Parts: sequence; C-alpha cells; structure tokens
Amino acid sequence: MLSLSITDKKSNLLLIIKSLRKEMIQAGLKEGLASEKTIAISQQLDEYIAKYQVI
Repeated sequence: MLSLSITDKKSNLLLIIKSLRKEMIQAGLKEGLASEKTIAISQQLDEYIAKYQVI
C-alpha cells in the first residue's frame, strides 16, 4: 500500500480546506451565517484545519 509523503498529505488537506472554505462562504451567503448547513461546513473545515496543523 502506498503511503503519502507529508508534503502530499499537506497538499491534499489544503485542497480540501480551500474547497470547504468556498462551500462555506457560498452557504453563508445563500442561507445565512447561522444556518445549520453553514455551521456544519464550518465545523468540518475546523477539523481539516486541525489535521493540517498537526502535520
């Protein structure tokens, strides 16, 4: 099984973070900052940012 390098892991996480950030902004503009969808995306984004910081 292939293991990703730290650089590859960071790159993949950054792509996910950028995508979630864009999705969160779109949800916030469409549904409001306090909507369940926006908050759920924000929490998911927080988890990926935390994973990125650990690496």
